[in-house]
Amino acid sequence: MSSAVFAELCMALYERELKQLAQQPQASISLLQRRLQSLPYHVKNAAQGMLESDAPYTLDVQNASWQAPQKRQLSISATQPSKLQRWLRHSARLGDTVPIVDLRLPLQQVRLDSIDRIDHEQQRVHCNMHGWFSFQGECLEPDGELLHLVRPDNSNLAPAFCGHQWNHKGRIDPRTLSLREVLLATTVEF
Repeated sequence: MSSAVFAELCMALYERELKQLAQQPQASISLLQRRLQSLPYHVKNAAQGMLESDAPYTLDVQNASWQAPQKRQLSISATQPSKLQRWLRHSARLGDTVPIVDLRLPLQQVRLDSIDRIDHEQQRVHCNMHGWFSFQGECLEPDGELLHLVRPDNSNLAPAFCGHQWNHKGRIDPRTLSLREVLLATTVEF
């Protein structure tokens, strides 16, 4: 890895995160201070992970993002629930990064989350940010009927890694991944 490429990735991640922090209403100065103190550690890990990732997408170093062709529309295949159920029963582990399809309007997108509990007895899984899902991918949280957990395969991970999003007219410009999502993406093994 070239140090210039690493530095460029770090700079893009820093700029993005500082802009986001500046636009957020902060609950306290101490919270902002803690987030700023940990920022160098997380940015370096994200940049290192992006460079070492075996993701089958093109890495845009200047924007600290991945690029791949975008589907015409966001949809979930009819076989997805059975594929997800099989994966959750036999391969899923705590800490695995998973894609969450968000079909709510005005913007439909796929976000990355991580598994923090697997309840085989009740056939459900808990994701860190999005809550409980059935083994068929249905969100069990109130107001979650348009959120779906899907199996982490290449076709479902591409829109999450690349920030693809859609509105009522179709494809729109990709969103920028949060630093948390970039860090989750770097843990995925293809």
